Amino acid sequence: MCQSIRRTCACGKEEAQFMHRDNILPEAILINLYCPECRSQAQWDADSMTEDGGWILEYDMDGAKFLFWNKGVVNQITPDFLFEEGYCSWNGMTPQDLAERTRLHAALAPLLKEDRLAYINKLKETMIEHASNLKASGWRKAQNI
Repeated sequence: MCQSIRRTCACGKEEAQFMHRDNILPEAILINLYCPECRSQAQWDADSMTEDGGWILEYDMDGAKFLFWNKGVVNQITPDFLFEEGYCSWNGMTPQDLAERTRLHAALAPLLKEDRLAYINKLKETMIEHASNLKASGWRKAQNI
């Protein structure tokens, strides 16, 4: 089971949706979130931060390591591990991916009433194109699709 969380970036202009795989980490494990516009406020620390698509995520790594140790996980716990393995990562492939997918589905909804097979084919085509665009833009979670 995963917990879904919304967070606002440091400047307050953007919001991101996160998931916390297996609910091992609390919401507070993400100390700071910087969107591309406010990322200049961050003082880069590779030991506690990771970057994706111009966003910077800053984690409480001492807390994360303790919580994983408490669960018997002794892997090297890094910011990239937390992000890549989904323990504190985007809910979807980007910060606003779920909202974007909802918008794409809504745009195709009229077709569903007309021709269900055409809707399914167009939805598949649209989602493949969406994922390809994210991959081309460099979003980390889209690289493995």
